[in-house]
Amino acid sequence: MIPIKQNNDSLLQENELYTIGLSDGREHQRVKYLGNKLLNGKPMMVFATTDQRQITINPSFHTFTITERKRGQ
Repeated sequence: MIPIKQNNDSLLQENELYTIGLSDGREHQRVKYLGNKLLNGKPMMVFATTDQRQITINPSFHTFTITERKRGQ
């Protein structure tokens, strides 16, 4: 049996701000990435808005991510 090498590199860093786009054309700006959680056995990406509302996104519908600059940069 050949061992499978797993790629655990994370593209997003927790507690950083991003603009995220979805496959239906919607865009969410300046959301904080909180990490992943399982929903029915499938990993979902979890974000929080500036007013502390949670957005959970299926990675299959995720289209793009833009890293936001911190204020003052």
